[in-house]
Amino acid sequence: MAKQIARRLNSQTGLGLNWSDNHKFQDGLIHNRGQVVVHEIGLACTCRSGDSSESVIGGSGSINCTKCESGIMYRQPRQIMGLITSIGYQRQLAEVGFIAPGDCLLSVSPNLKNPPADFDKIIFTWPENVNDGQVIIRGAESKINDYLESNEDRLHYKAAKSIYVEDEDGKVYSEDSDFYLNDRKIVWLNPPLNNKRYTIKYMAYIEWIVYNSPFSRRDRDESIGYKVSLRKKHITNFRDSLDDNIMNKEYFKSKVSA
Repeated sequence: MAKQIARRLNSQTGLGLNWSDNHKFQDGLIHNRGQVVVHEIGLACTCRSGDSSESVIGGSGSINCTKCESGIMYRQPRQIMGLITSIGYQRQLAEVGFIAPGDCLLSVSPNLKNPPADFDKIIFTWPENVNDGQVIIRGAESKINDYLESNEDRLHYKAAKSIYVEDEDGKVYSEDSDFYLNDRKIVWLNPPLNNKRYTIKYMAYIEWIVYNSPFSRRDRDESIGYKVSLRKKHITNFRDSLDDNIMNKEYFKSKVSA
């Protein structure tokens, strides 16, 4: 009887079992319970400083570089399956006011080739709220960046739909009649006056950056997959491309396996 109890406990808890015997089960769990996300490789741009003999450009890269986002290039987008957990919208108090890291965790299959690594980008394929919104100064960025027209302002993420827009005078604006959303841009038809502040709350396809080195998980010299810490991209990258169509290219592909 004691041996039967011990055997049953081992089968229930996994104690005494090798994870190598359960890779198919783990892949099935991620495949059935996970989410499809877009993964892009993040690597240092060549505009950043090289060896010690070179004049230092800076870790964040050249401000005039058109290949990178804050010194990081993103390449080879692909769909992967992963378990998304602990999506945090918590705020923390600091001397300068609120900071909102908005972290989450991503677990991937041990059989995934080239799992997410440092500074890689993960894009959600479903829209979520961008916290409490984004405050924009009308027309300010189009004066210094030639990728924006005079009637366009930049958004942090590719927008799905607006929820509410109001300027500093309390005037409310409506999508389609006063503006429309185009990727990472808000395009104005009946805009506020230039340099007027306005706030927009919207749903978007959130982008995340791997900001901690991935946690390698192993059992008896076998990988059981990586756990990756992610942070919202607009907190870590302050300059990004507005003309990417990664979501359009990757989201509507056939279903991927774990």
